[in-house]
Order: sequence, then structure tokens, then C-alpha cells
Amino acid sequence: MRRLRAIVFFCVAACATLCFAQVSAHLAQGAAYFRQGNFESALAEFRTAQIEHPHDAAIMNLIGVTETKLGRIEDANEEYKRAIVADPALLAPHKNLAVNYLSAAQYPEAELQLKEALKLNRTDPFLHAYLASLYIARSRDEETVQQFESAATLIEQDPSLLYGTVAAFLRLHQDAKAMPLIAKGEQNSSFTAEQEYQLALLFAADKNFAGASDRFRQIVKMEPGSWSAKEDLAISLLGENQQQQAIPVLEELARQRPSDAKILALLGSAYELAGDKQNALDAYRKSVAADPENQDLYLDYARLLMDMDHYAEAAQVVQSGIAHTSDPYALSIRQGSIQMLQGNYFAAQATFQSAITQHPEISLGYYALAQCDLKNGRAQDAEAILVEAQAKASADAKIDYLYGVVLSQRGKTDESIAAFKQSIALDSHAAESHYELGKLLAENSQLQSAKIEFEQAISIAPNHANAFYQLSKIYARLGDKAFADKMAHRAQDLLAQARSSAMQQQRAMLSEMKSAHP
Repeated sequence: MRRLRAIVFFCVAACATLCFAQVSAHLAQGAAYFRQGNFESALAEFRTAQIEHPHDAAIMNLIGVTETKLGRIEDANEEYKRAIVADPALLAPHKNLAVNYLSAAQYPEAELQLKEALKLNRTDPFLHAYLASLYIARSRDEETVQQFESAATLIEQDPSLLYGTVAAFLRLHQDAKAMPLIAKGEQNSSFTAEQEYQLALLFAADKNFAGASDRFRQIVKMEPGSWSAKEDLAISLLGENQQQQAIPVLEELARQRPSDAKILALLGSAYELAGDKQNALDAYRKSVAADPENQDLYLDYARLLMDMDHYAEAAQVVQSGIAHTSDPYALSIRQGSIQMLQGNYFAAQATFQSAITQHPEISLGYYALAQCDLKNGRAQDAEAILVEAQAKASADAKIDYLYGVVLSQRGKTDESIAAFKQSIALDSHAAESHYELGKLLAENSQLQSAKIEFEQAISIAPNHANAFYQLSKIYARLGDKAFADKMAHRAQDLLAQARSSAMQQQRAMLSEMKSAHP
């Protein structure tokens, strides 16, 4: 903004020489003093010229510019206002008055003057640049970006305007328009590390992890000794599914900070995503040792062990976590899950009930206990637990979903439909609730309503093979054979893909077992 303002003042002084040299020696001398930076002498000459031309708006504007240079802003503004009254069609006083208002954060007044100036000259890039500055200050993103094309060169040359415009584009999800401006800014070193960080956050918020990673790389270049910048880069790379790039960054950080549990946990995640389960387990083990009171670290460690069917080891990890953490609620739920997988339903029920007693306001324990009862053939007990959850715990779409499943199993169709609808009301993206509701509606011959629910399930979960299969049956009953066949083929393809994926996972697990026991 200072650069823009300096250019305007220079142009005003130059115009004084061109327009008035033949009219007044005082004006010419005042302009010479102005260019030399001798503003007091310039003001005296302009005042003398004003005596000769008391109604000349251009002279009033020159006085205003000089008063501004001398820091006498209120006096300058009065001169600009007088000039506007004397000649409303003169652009300069509107512009200069707007600049003073803008500098004083008098945004409504500045916007009024800039818009009046635009009526006189819509192509003036400075007016659009000043408006962009104003809108950036007021967080008016749509209006900010509307100024860009008319003031592109000025905005690209001003670091603060460039950053503000880029941020506005990103908040409006117009990443494609922001990228070339970012490239230009980084080429000219226009952005600070903090600004790069804020841009990275905007990219990440929009799930554009590639854009975020590029910004974090810039920060690492600017601050090569900053471990936090490298950590942010690694997290962004993981979000981008670039775990192979994230691993060396995290390995370097782990060497620098071997007792940093967060770094070790991130490294474990990166290894796991890359399919290196043994190194992942080692990183998770080290993270637990570094911060033994953090139950989330035990949960990650135990989860991977469970995924590898190492239930006994997972149980030991969970037991250790329960012993070391002050509120092991989540670990107790994990312990019950392991007991269920081991077929010990009675122990799991006791564990889940204990967790519920610890925190009756949390729905997870009720959900886990109800699932355990269902798997143990105790649907009536599951129904009672879910009713208790609805009375004591906070509202949860999963509770209503499972309640609907239980009621459906017990032949309570109308109540089951109501439960699934309540689940959807709490979470419209609950694909399984849409699916189960669709099945019940189809059984009641409400085909159009069922069709809508299956289509909703597919829109949320595009690979929901069962929803496609149910849709094929609906279309067949509605007499649309072509669509019925299309849906059936899609269901078959998805089921085949699922079987292939399961076989690949089984082969990988067998290969790991052979490697572990040659």
C-alpha cells in the first residue's frame, strides 16, 4: 500500500508542473519543492497560488496532498472535501481522500470515495487495488477477487495485496486461480514463513494436501532448522497419501527427537500406510514408551496388532495402557473388543458394562455391549441396553442405527423404521441407515421410497454392492429391466472386487506368517 500511495503522490506532483507551469510561477515552484521533499515550502507556494485561483479544485487537491505528506491528515481531508465540492468531476481528490480514510481504517468512508472515483474512471488500476486492500481488511473475499483483473499488475507487485488476494481465492475454493499467483509470489520471495503457513492451512482445509505440502516445503526452505515445519510437511504428505515421501522426513525428525511420542506415532502411521507393519509396530512401541500416559498411543499400537491377528499381544498392550492412564475408557472398550474377537463374550460383556458404569454419558460403551449381546444371541438384552443409551447418553446416530437393526431382527418393523429415520436425522451421511431403511420400505412395498434410500446409500458409499443389488430388485419390480440389469451387473462387479481384495490381503498375511516362521 505504501508503494501505491507513493506513486499517486508522485503523479499528482508531476501533474501540477504540467498543468500549471504556464499559469502560476508559484505552482511551478511549489511542485519543485514537493519533488525535493521540502513540503513546508511547497505548501507555502501552493497557498499563494490558491490566493490567485481561490476556486481551483486542482490547487486544493495539491494542498491536501502536501498536508498529508506533513502528517496533517485532518487538514488534508478538509482540502480534499473542498476540492470535491468545487469540482465533483475531478478524480484526484476522491482518490486521495479515500487513501487517507483507508490508512485510518475508516473503511465505509474510504469505500464511498473509491466508488465515487470509479464513476469517473472505471479503468484506473489504483482504484481497484485500493478497493482490494479495503476488502481484504474487511474479509470480503468475493469482492476482493473481483478487483484482481483490473489491478493485476499492481496487486502482484505489492506483497500484502498479493497475499490477501491469494488467501481470498483459496477461501472461495478457487485454487486454480490462486496457484499462479502463489508461484509468482514465491519466485519474488513475497511471502513470509507465517503467510506460507496460513496458505498451507487453507489448502489443507480444502483437502488439497498437495498444495499444502508445497507450502510446507517452502517453509522448510526458508527455515531449514525448523523441526515443526518438517513435522507439518510430513503430516500434509500423509494426508496426500504420499507416505513414502513422509517417511524420510519423519525418520530424520525421530533421530533429532527420539523421545517425541507424536513424531514416533506419525512415523508408525507412515510405515503402516506404506505396508511396513514391523517398522510400524516398532515405532508405535517407542511412542508408547515415550508417553505412557497417552491412551491414544496404546490404541494405535493395539489396533495394528489386532489387524495382524496378534490378539494376545494386543491385549497385553491394552492392559498396560489401562494401568498407566488415568481415564482408560477407550482402552476398556478396546479390551472388550479383543475379548469378543477371542470368543470370550462373557468377559467382553463385563468389560463393556464396567466402561458404561465409568462413563454413562458416552454412547460407545452401550453400542459395544449391544453388539456383544447380538453376537451372543441376546437380542432382547441388546434392545434394553440401547434403550438405556438413548435415555442416558448423548444422541448418537450409531445407537439409533443399531437399535433399528435389533428391532428389525425382533420383528418390530414400524419401530425399526422410526429408529433408522432418527439415525438419518442425526447423521444424513449414515449410509447403512439409508440401506437398512430401504430394505424395510421395500418389504412393505413402498418401492419409490425404498429406491430413494438405496440411491442415498450409494451416493454416500459408491462401492456399496448390497445397495446396488437391492436397487436392481426394485427396478425389476418397477418393470425397468434395463436398469435392473445395470444395477445387478454393478453389484456383481463390486462383489468380485471385494473378493479379490480379500484374497490379496489373505495372501499377504500368509506371506508375513511364513516370513516370521521360516
